[in-house]
Amino acid sequence: MKKFSHILAVDEKNWLGKDNDLAWRIPSDMKYFKEVTSTTKDPNKYNAVIMGRKTWESIPQKYRPLPGRVNCILSRSITKESVDSQEDDFVLYFNSIENCIKELSSKENLESIFVIWGANIYNQLLTHPDLEKIYLTQVYWDHGCDVFFDGVPHDFHEESSSERYNEKWMEFEWKVYKKNK
Repeated sequence: MKKFSHILAVDEKNWLGKDNDLAWRIPSDMKYFKEVTSTTKDPNKYNAVIMGRKTWESIPQKYRPLPGRVNCILSRSITKESVDSQEDDFVLYFNSIENCIKELSSKENLESIFVIWGANIYNQLLTHPDLEKIYLTQVYWDHGCDVFFDGVPHDFHEESSSERYNEKWMEFEWKVYKKNK
């Protein structure tokens, strides 16, 4: 199976969302998210993003699907007929993460896979053998969130970190964790 990464933002206590939405909107972090999940080393390849149904539904319709990426939606009950998407929207629907990764692994022109949201999905996959990296935006502010990330596993090490930035009264930095070999 193909390796995959998580990409998420958390506050100092590992909280990551509130009321089924992002707890903060940091424009440069949104730009970073788009760059990481869209950019490929090979211009003939593309990336995929995996999200839960609630995340898909929380994206304003005018921004769906996320452009330049295969959008994979996980749900026990979702079908193509139950959402407003056309076949050419680059959107796939799955009832399990294993089926999703298995199908994505078979695509020759797919470069990278990113899990982009759903606390349950993030936490469920923390011990998955194919989780390779975690792209984490560390926000230094308590936002009173209601959704928790279990944290970077002990078998990961910090591969890189940026300087601290300040935007919209929030301090943050980007970190990349990689699984130990």
